Amino acid sequence: IGFDASFFNDKLELILDWWKKDTDDLLYQLPLAGVTGNFASAPAVNIASMSNSGLDFQIIGRGNFTEDLSFEATFNSSFLKNEITALAPGLDFFDGPAYRGIQPTRNAINQPLSSFFGYEVIGYFNSAEEVANSPAQDGKGLGRFRYADVNGDGAITPDDRTFIGSPVPDWTGGATLNLRYKNLALETFWFASVGNDIFNQSKWFTDFFGTFEGSAKGQAAKRSWTPELGNNAAAPIWESATNLSTSGVANSWYVEDGSYVRLQRLALSYDFTDLTEKLGLSRFRLGVSANNIWTITNYSGLDPGIGGGADTNFGIDVGNYPIAPQYLFTLEMGI
Repeated sequence: IGFDASFFNDKLELILDWWKKDTDDLLYQLPLAGVTGNFASAPAVNIASMSNSGLDFQIIGRGNFTEDLSFEATFNSSFLKNEITALAPGLDFFDGPAYRGIQPTRNAINQPLSSFFGYEVIGYFNSAEEVANSPAQDGKGLGRFRYADVNGDGAITPDDRTFIGSPVPDWTGGATLNLRYKNLALETFWFASVGNDIFNQSKWFTDFFGTFEGSAKGQAAKRSWTPELGNNAAAPIWESATNLSTSGVANSWYVEDGSYVRLQRLALSYDFTDLTEKLGLSRFRLGVSANNIWTITNYSGLDPGIGGGADTNFGIDVGNYPIAPQYLFTLEMGI
């Protein structure tokens, strides 16, 4: 359902769309029975379904501040809801692949694609009393992760794992502002993503001595658990143990808010109209531009705009190198 309108002789435009897309017969590889051995390939069949819905709108404004100074501004916005609605018969979910022994994603009916799945961290064990009086938990000890007993059975088991985040953003948007003063032009483009989570598995390398001993050369030990820091510590106790209560499983400690705002493009150019005629050219322009310049985010990793990966296993940061800023100088000439 769409609505388009323009006002004031096209100086203001408004575009609004509400949409819903249900996709059936998505390809899904049916699991094979173990008796088939390692030589058979799982068949891909058209069986799964997914629902996407959203609200998109765009506002465009253009005009003149003065006779010589003009502008054009655009703001676009998109809200998205993603949900898996069916898988294979008798199958409610399937897990994504493991990396370094950690399996962070689960694709389940009524959940977004590549949802993060694991134990809910409610703090650290800060005293011997907490260790003794808490539900049974493999490897529990001072300074280690303390998990929520989700099902209330008095023990921390795989049944206590729950959905701990989604890499699908609730909202994305962009804004451009272009200004022109006589022959001088300025272009800017901003992009924002809000409401998505990132599974920051790069912390597996940097914040646990037991998983990667080279991390001892960094600053991780200084922000790890001590009795004085307690639940304010940024990481568990600095030790070599690796188990369910330390670095051995997916949990909410890895999940961070991936929202960000980025100045994606800034460009400045000048048209030399006087020289154009003298040199017998149809066009003569000099310009400079920069891309991926400045990012505002609370995400602790290198880049909140991490790459995707597979559709059913994305939003996971294993130390992805960020896109470097790019600076370009341009000369445009036309005969």
